[in-house]
Amino acid sequence: MTHSQHRRCYAIVPLLLGCGLLCAPAMGSASEIDSNGSQSRWASCAPPSGILAAPAPASETQPGQTALSAEEVVSQAGGSSHFRGDVVIQRDGRTLQGDEARYDQRSGEVSVEGNVLFHGGGLVMQGERASMMMEQQSGEFNGVAFHFTEQHAFGRAESLTLSDADHSTLKGVSYTTCSPGHEDWLLSASELQLDQQSNTGEAYHTVFRFKGVPIFYSPYLNFPLAGRKSGLLPPTLGSSETDGTDVRLPLYWNIAPNYDATLTPRSLSNRGPMLMSEFRFLGEHSEGEIQADALWDDKIYGDDRNYLAVDHRSAFANGWSTTLTARRASDALYLSDLGADESATSSDQLERRLDLNYRSDHWSFLARAQGYQTLTGSEPYQRLPQLKLSGRSSAQPNQLHYRLDSEAVSFAHSTLIPTGTRLDFKPSLSLPLQGAAWYLKPSAAWRYTNYRLKDATQGEQFSRSLPILSLDSGLLFDRETAIAGRPITHTLEPRLFLLSVPYEEQGALPLFDTGSSDANFNQLFRDNRFNGADRQGDSKQLSAALTTRLLDQGNGSERLRASIGRSYYFADRQVQLLATDPVETTPHSDIFAELALQPVERLHLGLTARYDTESERSEQLNGRLRYQPSAKQLLSLDYRYDENEQLRQSDALLFWPLARQWQLLGRWRYDLANTKSLDLLAGVEYESCCWSVRLIGRNQRDSLSDELERSVYLTFEFKGLGSLGGRLEDALEEGLLTYE
Repeated sequence: MTHSQHRRCYAIVPLLLGCGLLCAPAMGSASEIDSNGSQSRWASCAPPSGILAAPAPASETQPGQTALSAEEVVSQAGGSSHFRGDVVIQRDGRTLQGDEARYDQRSGEVSVEGNVLFHGGGLVMQGERASMMMEQQSGEFNGVAFHFTEQHAFGRAESLTLSDADHSTLKGVSYTTCSPGHEDWLLSASELQLDQQSNTGEAYHTVFRFKGVPIFYSPYLNFPLAGRKSGLLPPTLGSSETDGTDVRLPLYWNIAPNYDATLTPRSLSNRGPMLMSEFRFLGEHSEGEIQADALWDDKIYGDDRNYLAVDHRSAFANGWSTTLTARRASDALYLSDLGADESATSSDQLERRLDLNYRSDHWSFLARAQGYQTLTGSEPYQRLPQLKLSGRSSAQPNQLHYRLDSEAVSFAHSTLIPTGTRLDFKPSLSLPLQGAAWYLKPSAAWRYTNYRLKDATQGEQFSRSLPILSLDSGLLFDRETAIAGRPITHTLEPRLFLLSVPYEEQGALPLFDTGSSDANFNQLFRDNRFNGADRQGDSKQLSAALTTRLLDQGNGSERLRASIGRSYYFADRQVQLLATDPVETTPHSDIFAELALQPVERLHLGLTARYDTESERSEQLNGRLRYQPSAKQLLSLDYRYDENEQLRQSDALLFWPLARQWQLLGRWRYDLANTKSLDLLAGVEYESCCWSVRLIGRNQRDSLSDELERSVYLTFEFKGLGSLGGRLEDALEEGLLTYE
């Protein structure tokens, strides 16, 4: 008996499409967003067209149920059904379509023919025909074209066979992230096996072609379907005058879900073989990295060289945490010769530090053991140990506020004397009073410091006890105005800071970790002109400053901030770092000025200046212009001048698109005082939809006495696969191109 209906029909039947099998992850990486989080990597790609572009979303069905619709259905005796005309089968957000379908209820097999289309779970797949065994979740698709929408990946396969819910095989498969019709690179394999249970993909007889030219072949490849998997990473190639050809071949080892390691054999043609390693771990309450590098028999240096770095961080309940930082190099030149980034190569000291921290809303505690390996210069004192306890009340207006800063530290050194312990105790009280347009903050503190020294030439025990009185006050005037038609709030903010600290002789006290604070605008309102506990400056002074701001009422941004100020002294400053330093007798400080300007969005100008009225010259001048309308557009100009350090340098940086697919990169750091270039870098980048190439040349010197070191970097990146060489963005992150 046959029953036929000539109308669109809907049925809920117990079909199992096995759609999870159809959504095997692409071989490329997941969807990637550039550094500003708003522009896709695939912005330069033409949108896919045709049936693989963006099919309509599936209608909602109950979980575990399958909806079937067709223009005509014919039910036959024996449990067989034949569907014709716009057949749509939907289950759990996934859809299988075709012109014609047959369903055998006895065997559980469904066959779809004519314009077969599957979409769901980030995958769109078109085929000539498909057959599925519902109970076994197995089946076969023929003549398949697929599109992974999130990865912008496309491909074809002669056949796709589903063995069960976790295993599938593709024959005659090709893969690319280039737009259809513009396959600049193509990865093809005779067979591809996907095992989702073990998260493993295996490819046989794989060929990689670029512009139609085969450039790589492998009889076998093993890769993860999702997340991490052990295996080779893309190599890195480089060249410099000193090191020669630099080749790195990293091997990734996925030890466990929360442990991994990277071993990188490295060959420097002018130095010799090297092994770099990194181990990372992540626990429930801790994380860390261990880096260990070794270079055997450096042909230039003449000996074995190595480097070790350990970082460990733990966080516990109730505000407790620990931090471990340890660095060690085999020699003082290791980082400058072989360091990974600019911040490392410029280090004078390698720190070894273990911290135990506690933080709550009102209290904090630190226990620290700290030492150094000195690469250049003098060795600092070690802190073995250092204990700090700080507490404060909530700073509520018109209420008494207390604060406590205390420290106990034992200083050790292999050669310097004296050594010993220091106890520093500084409680304070303040009463912050304020109104709508004024504030007044009287404060009183007492600072007690005690020393117990070893091998001291002038005694073994010293103490210092001083009161510190201050009064901070200010007014706020504002008015409404407009600039270029935009409503602006204009403020005028005068500020007075009165400080009184009596003189006490401190020449016999050691200098463990104290120096003079940087002279800047903020220093006008601090109660100590030294940056450590070994000296408490005496002072009877009044600091006066004036600040004006322009605030955009539309978005609240600060369009302009300008400040100027100086200190007036009512007595000589007798306390100095060294007993031989002369007493400061000037009646006032230099004039300090700051300017921050944002005339338009993304354009920032800054200026800080220090002017000596006695000599009528600028002691310091720092200026910056920074324009960054997007993550791919940056223009920065810096100027630094310091009369005392005889420093006068400029720094220019440009990272800008020349055309739709071309980027220009340049940086030039120049010493104006010595008329020498410190760092000159120029590069150009071409980026298409699915690949890019970068050429960078660099001339750099570590110090003014060194000769320029020339190096060249060539980088190819195939999006969704990896890169050959370093990425330009990595250079940005490592501090080669940006700075604060």
